[in-house]
Amino acid sequence: MMKSSAFHRRRGVILKSCSILTPTFTLPQVGTRMYHHNDDFPFARIAARTLAKLLLPATLFFACTVHTPEVKFTGEKTALENQILGTYSQVKEDVWMVASVRAVNPDSQITLSDEKREVLSAVQNREFNKDDIEEFKRDGALGENNQGVLELRPNERLQKDAAYKQLVERIMAEENRDRQIILKRIIAINPAVQAAEPVAVDQAFAQLQRDSAKPGEWIQLPTGEWTRKK
Repeated sequence: MMKSSAFHRRRGVILKSCSILTPTFTLPQVGTRMYHHNDDFPFARIAARTLAKLLLPATLFFACTVHTPEVKFTGEKTALENQILGTYSQVKEDVWMVASVRAVNPDSQITLSDEKREVLSAVQNREFNKDDIEEFKRDGALGENNQGVLELRPNERLQKDAAYKQLVERIMAEENRDRQIILKRIIAINPAVQAAEPVAVDQAFAQLQRDSAKPGEWIQLPTGEWTRKK
């Protein structure tokens, strides 16, 4: 089944709306900032200064608002999981700040490297595909495997509906690609993650994906066993 008309209408409203929304994300409760922020994202500071200059005059002509991300706190996580999650949050903040500046002033000149542009696209594409992935997980067509990526699950509809299967496979491929792009960026800008063994990073990333799964969705345990999340 292709995307519903309601889904298209919802996206149309978002695209036409003057309001700039940033995503809600989850952080573990820790006493200090969890990510390592270096000068590899200088455009965030430039974007912030530019946005501050643009927003005041812009409000004289538009009813635009910038909503900062809502931060929710969860239970205990490992130090490595905290580093990955915190750095991802920073990457998302930087990306949405750039998007906000461009929305207010499309002619603003923000120079991005190919790598940063790729990360920006990956974060935005994940948000775009989020509703579909949640639907496919509810259907039982997709599950979180123990490698930190999505995997097809035995599903009657996948077997009977070729168009549905094609859509699920396409969205799954995009999501898995975007996750790898983002994880690569996290490793590149966070020395604490760089210092960890690659297998430990992959395991921590996979655990974060299992943690984000909702009850009833398929997850694969580190042992390889598949189960429905309680």
